[in-house]
Amino acid sequence: MSGAHRFDRAAITLGLASIAAVVFALDLGEFRFMTVGGASIAVALGLGGLAVVAGAASWRPLTVLIGIGFAAAAALQLIAAAVGGDWMGGNLSTMSFWIGLAAGLVLAGAAPRNQTSDERE
Repeated sequence: MSGAHRFDRAAITLGLASIAAVVFALDLGEFRFMTVGGASIAVALGLGGLAVVAGAASWRPLTVLIGIGFAAAAALQLIAAAVGGDWMGGNLSTMSFWIGLAAGLVLAGAAPRNQTSDERE
């Protein structure tokens, strides 16, 4: 892993953060600041796992596509909240989390990869 580019490590970390967010599917009482359930669990695990794979394999286009996938999931969550439905199983906090993951993954995948002096050695 030490040979991985810093943007690839960022994609891996963002993917692991998405997977870790599934803990909010548990009943945590007042510590549950984000709702994850139903389709939201599939989004968190599926796209999060793909982000880890994309980062580990340095697949930049896949990293960008996964970021777009999180943005689409966030848009669907916004629509679900606007129409009063709960078919995504999340709330607007979940949407905000996905927007952050989307931005991070798109930037990690699309950023230019110039070698620094440390990476050349």
